[in-house]
Amino acid sequence: MNVFRHPSLKAMSAFWIVAGFLAGALAAALWAQSQSAWRAHLAQADLTGQLLFAAIESGTDRPFGLDATSLPPDQALLAEAGQFLSLAGVPRPARITHIPVPGLHPTGTNAPQTVIEVLSPDLAYPVARLKSGPEVTAAQMFGQVTKLLATYCGAPLVIMRASDGQWYRLEGHEIWSCAATPRDNRLLALGLGGFALLALLITSGRVAQRFGDFGTQLGLRRIQGGPDSYENEGPAELAAIVTAVNQHLVTEKQRLAKRLMVLSGVSHDLGAPATRLRLRAALIEDAQLRDRLSADIERMSEMIDGVLAYTRSELDIEAPRQLSLSALVEALADNYRDSGQPVDLAPMAELESTGGQTLFSRRIGHFHLGDRPVLVTARPMALQRAISNLVENALKYGHRAHLRLEADSREARIVVEDEGGTARPELMAALTAPFERGGQDAQVSGHGLGLTIAATVAESHNGHLAFAQGPLGLRVTLTLARGA
Repeated sequence: MNVFRHPSLKAMSAFWIVAGFLAGALAAALWAQSQSAWRAHLAQADLTGQLLFAAIESGTDRPFGLDATSLPPDQALLAEAGQFLSLAGVPRPARITHIPVPGLHPTGTNAPQTVIEVLSPDLAYPVARLKSGPEVTAAQMFGQVTKLLATYCGAPLVIMRASDGQWYRLEGHEIWSCAATPRDNRLLALGLGGFALLALLITSGRVAQRFGDFGTQLGLRRIQGGPDSYENEGPAELAAIVTAVNQHLVTEKQRLAKRLMVLSGVSHDLGAPATRLRLRAALIEDAQLRDRLSADIERMSEMIDGVLAYTRSELDIEAPRQLSLSALVEALADNYRDSGQPVDLAPMAELESTGGQTLFSRRIGHFHLGDRPVLVTARPMALQRAISNLVENALKYGHRAHLRLEADSREARIVVEDEGGTARPELMAALTAPFERGGQDAQVSGHGLGLTIAATVAESHNGHLAFAQGPLGLRVTLTLARGA
């Protein structure tokens, strides 16, 4: 059953290639058979007409399927007078098609003595399609007429005046009636070919869509999150990819969870010794030594907390949700200002959108979007910590932090610029690695995980960190994809 649920692309391709070839061959055979049967039917109608003409002129036996019956004298008089609509059995309404039959007659003359009158309720026959000329005999012309009647099947009243002036009523139900036409399988052939093509397009489209949907889900996983495992559907190749991805997700999550558990245990176990060290340090009489020891203990605790935060950011424990990035940045800046920190937030630049011309006005409209909140799909706690780390770095190395929020339809950017920082932008990318610190590590406290956490949070939101030299100091830009 698993083979039928997950057929391989190779097997599916082979099946549809063979099925398409067979459907095409069958459609071509049906089409050719219909064409051949139709040509044979028309050829038989032509031959039967020639035989009937020869039989009438010579008085021999009539051919099968086509007969000529002499009109009664009163009906013949009406026909001779051209009053065809007064004949018995004339359809109502009736369209009259007058067909002279010129050509070389058995009498040796070329006069159009033979005339055919066709009275049809709904059709005027295209006489211009009949070939005529000195080389066309009257019998051949008569055969063309019966072939024309067979081409446009129906139940017309057909009367004929022979070269001797005798009027006949032609009975050709077996030749030109719709029931006498061969079965036309051309529509069936087109339907079969179209159905095979449609089935092939739908199947290939569904397979391609499943691969595309799975790729889209993986691409949006870092922004919008995703399930612990993906549903295993589709062809065998896709099922193998989904199984491998599910196994990787389980293994990676277990690995990060184990790391977090170990680090949490270490942090917990270090809590009691750290407390005892703080108490013992408080008993040291040398104030300078006591302060240095307390600072080392505090730095050790901060380092453990930073490693835990970094692991949590890798683990993506927090579920993403839609939030107002402008409100989050404003609240963060307000918290720093309330605590007396030199942090300011520049007003967001007003975005202007230009509309097109309308049917009723050629005037172009302009719309201002500056007052609208910047909405993103993100993990709020992780994002807040990343921005805080950038602000803390700006305060440590540049003594002030200037925040600015920029956004467009695809991404949002939080810009943090310090004031007087001496770090070179081209060297800052290397500092995003864990425990990497800049040249001022002796003067400034820290443990080298601030930029690492910020870069990890940016990557988890399908974004990145960028460094540049601003007019005031080092400028760090945290870019986030706004999500779907």
